[in-house]
Amino acid sequence: MARARTAEEAEPRDIEFRVLQESWATPTVVPVARVLMAGLADRRVTPEARNQFLDLLWSFVVVDDEVLAEACKDAVRAGTSSLYEEILSGRSKGSALMAYWLVKEVETAPVRVEWLLRVARHMLPEDLFEDDEVSPTAQLPG
Repeated sequence: MARARTAEEAEPRDIEFRVLQESWATPTVVPVARVLMAGLADRRVTPEARNQFLDLLWSFVVVDDEVLAEACKDAVRAGTSSLYEEILSGRSKGSALMAYWLVKEVETAPVRVEWLLRVARHMLPEDLFEDDEVSPTAQLPG
């Protein structure tokens, strides 16, 4: 996946039933989430692959199994800086949006999400949900 040059090449293969089936997951989602987060830190990973990594990560953090979902959120939290970089890079509004949703899901300081949205709003698609809008006075703590 990391070497994919097209969206079709970036499609995950052989994960159905081994890792994820719709909203049902196996315990392998946790190490796969860690690998995907490590992949996002590698700037050589193509935009097509990055988009697929983010899409898979999102599906992992919202699985029906609360224990597995929380473990995947922990894996994502460990690499949150890669998500911020993805949003602020300007490479892809679609990837930036998925990275933003992941940050919003795992960030422990809501004011950081508000700050991020205020700073990066122009790098995200126009059609964010209404509850994603930010107060103009949001400031990063500290």
